[in-house]
Amino acid sequence: MTLAKHNYHTAAALPPSLTPEDIIAALHDHNTCLTLQALTTGHTKLPSTSAEVQKDTWWYPPDLNPITTYHVTETIQWLPGVQWGRYAFTFPTCFQNTRHGLKTRADASGVLLRAEFRVIRGSMSEGEVDGEGEGLGEVEWVLVEDVEVQCSWWMMPFVRGKMEGAHRDICRKVVEMVVMGKQQEAVARMVGRAGTGETPMTPVTPVTPLREAETGGEAVRSEPKKIVYG
Repeated sequence: MTLAKHNYHTAAALPPSLTPEDIIAALHDHNTCLTLQALTTGHTKLPSTSAEVQKDTWWYPPDLNPITTYHVTETIQWLPGVQWGRYAFTFPTCFQNTRHGLKTRADASGVLLRAEFRVIRGSMSEGEVDGEGEGLGEVEWVLVEDVEVQCSWWMMPFVRGKMEGAHRDICRKVVEMVVMGKQQEAVARMVGRAGTGETPMTPVTPVTPLREAETGGEAVRSEPKKIVYG
């Protein structure tokens, strides 16, 4: 059988409020990619990874970087507009945490997909994402995903379209999820301090000039009202 390969690259810039460690920590929580992937509808962690998969030279040494495997369910809409035009299938997907991000491998019905997420400096990203999107401009750090899909040649047009649709926004979604998490943590800290009285709020009464007509032509300022707490 003649096999075809297709490579795809996508990226998203990290805002100044995030560090590479923030993104890498999110990637090492495998639920991040499993829940943000557009086609995934469910997943279950498996107790072990097959010996055949561990022999793949794609991985870093598994004894140093353990591999975790999940049964992942994806749903594909092959005929738009009708419920029976959807097809759900389950396949093994493997994750390996790396120093700079995450490596993954999925084996699904004659389709082999390998992907790697890396947090790299912005100066390194121009060649990585050439031709994808509108460019990232001058940024310090970038989350990049490199994807390689392999399948029979006659399946490639369909597989390519579905793969690119599923992975196109994944880097942006990861960054946005981490930003939202940081914002929620900041709000929770503020609410917690206010609730414990750590940073009491001091009421301020504005001092405003009275109209001259009310004071016989003389402009005076009103005294602030005293606020008594019960």
